[in-house]
Amino acid sequence: MLQFASVYQHFVREGKKVALLMAGLPYKVSALLRNDSVSFLRRSQYHQLGRITDVEIANAFRKTVEAGGRSITPEALENAVKAVDGFPYMMQLVGYRTWDVSENSPQISASDVQQGSLLARMELRDRILETTYRELSDKDIEFLLAMLPDSGPSRVSEIAKRMGVASNYASQYKRRLLEDGVIGERGRGLVGFDIPAFREFLSEKVS
Repeated sequence: MLQFASVYQHFVREGKKVALLMAGLPYKVSALLRNDSVSFLRRSQYHQLGRITDVEIANAFRKTVEAGGRSITPEALENAVKAVDGFPYMMQLVGYRTWDVSENSPQISASDVQQGSLLARMELRDRILETTYRELSDKDIEFLLAMLPDSGPSRVSEIAKRMGVASNYASQYKRRLLEDGVIGERGRGLVGFDIPAFREFLSEKVS
């Protein structure tokens, strides 16, 4: 990817009529932007999708299925939306795996979504959860562990208290984790996990 971006930069310098559109997971994009060899990318327009609403997920699933000449039951659609949990990449995984396991049927059932979601979660763990965890610093992990006692959104001031640090110090790690798409804002002073199943994954790691 670095080499590809560098080649594009040379094309721009030579006055070539080219444009570059890239998409990727937040933590991968952040890592790319931190590399000095492609500093020009930091000046590009950057849009973070964030979480997708349940309505948007349901509409996208339904339209995609119908465009493929098939249908999906209401229960299956509801289960697919729950499995995605607002995470854009999970939407891709659940959709692909569900379609794959049910390709010989004109209608996607709740059972198909159940199988597809299971495969998607396994893939999410291998490709995203494990990789994301390995790239976190000790303090990043400490911040995330301080969120585990909360069943819902966590207050940053409370996270700092659990870490035994000042709020402004904890906010440094909040910003890093926000940039990497690991957590997302849930209101003023509140954050929550943005990657599905990452809370449970962390709990397993420390148990």
